[in-house]
Amino acid sequence: MGLCQKSLDRLGVEWRMCRPNMLSVARREAVARLDEFVGPKW
Repeated sequence: MGLCQKSLDRLGVEWRMCRPNMLSVARREAVARLDEFVGPKW
């Protein structure tokens, strides 16, 4: 989880911990930024 958090921080992707073991990227701008690196979900 720590690796994922640090990577998202370096990419400038906003994230939050919605549960102690679950990370969420939900804001439109953050999802668009993440899609630039890993591609869309569908």
